[in-house]
Amino acid sequence: MKKMMGIIGLVLLFSGVGLKAQGVPKVEVFGGYSYLNIDTNNLTSRQNANGWETSVSGNFNKWLAAEFDVSGYYKTYSGVRVTDYSYLAGPRLNFRLLFVHGLLGGDHLNGSVLGYSASQDSFAGAIGGGMQLPVTRLISFRASADYVFSRHNILGGPSVTQNNFRVSSGVVFTFGGRREVSGRVPSPQPTPTVQPPPSARRVPGPQPTPTAQPPLSAQRAISLGFVGYATDDGFKVTSVREGSPATQIFLRPGDVISKIDDKEVKNDRDIESAVAASTSGTIKVTGLDKAEIGGYGDMIQFEREIKVR
Repeated sequence: MKKMMGIIGLVLLFSGVGLKAQGVPKVEVFGGYSYLNIDTNNLTSRQNANGWETSVSGNFNKWLAAEFDVSGYYKTYSGVRVTDYSYLAGPRLNFRLLFVHGLLGGDHLNGSVLGYSASQDSFAGAIGGGMQLPVTRLISFRASADYVFSRHNILGGPSVTQNNFRVSSGVVFTFGGRREVSGRVPSPQPTPTVQPPPSARRVPGPQPTPTAQPPLSAQRAISLGFVGYATDDGFKVTSVREGSPATQIFLRPGDVISKIDDKEVKNDRDIESAVAASTSGTIKVTGLDKAEIGGYGDMIQFEREIKVR
């Protein structure tokens, strides 16, 4: 157990290095059902066992992660109760929705019958990969398949290699690197003071200085706290002001707003018009979210409410 906790600590420690890229989760935790097809070294036909698999991954960037994996399987055959636990660690490579990993570690096999038991520890490893599909901003569904090998001979004699295969599916929870807001609304630039002609300078009394006006796009987006530009899909956000109403729904640069209160919006005028038409003080924002679950960068649809008054 101390070895397991030490490996988990190393994974979490290294996951904090090089994770400045926005949108890449720092830590991913997986848990779910697992099925193992077991090689018995010709003692019987291949056997099947049900169990579980869980893993903790720390992402260095959107391509590379360190993964620690633990699994357990249970089987009763001819009155013999068999349990098998493995603990593995190694690198994982992410390719958008797909990933591959190579893990090494140990395996603990135990068999018991009629009050007698025997156990054995051995070297083990797993090579394979799978698919991770985003469901929400913080949750994904994962399915994977691996070739798993171990070396055992619990009955005595030289250990031999077991060529096993496992299939797993479950839920991934992501932590860190999701709610950062990378941009701010540009500060309005003052309009240069207009110098009057020489004849006007002789007029007694102070001359008023023209009031500095923010850019037109910033004026129209200031009520929600973001700016952007019109696209065919809607209004694409380029920057978000920290502390603004837009941060209530974790709006980020790259997101696209398509509707406000079920009214289609294409530009900043449409947005301000829809906000002004709201009488409840709360508006419903619909659009596409640059999810970047595990660094994959896929757009998913969202519908959230935001208080404007």
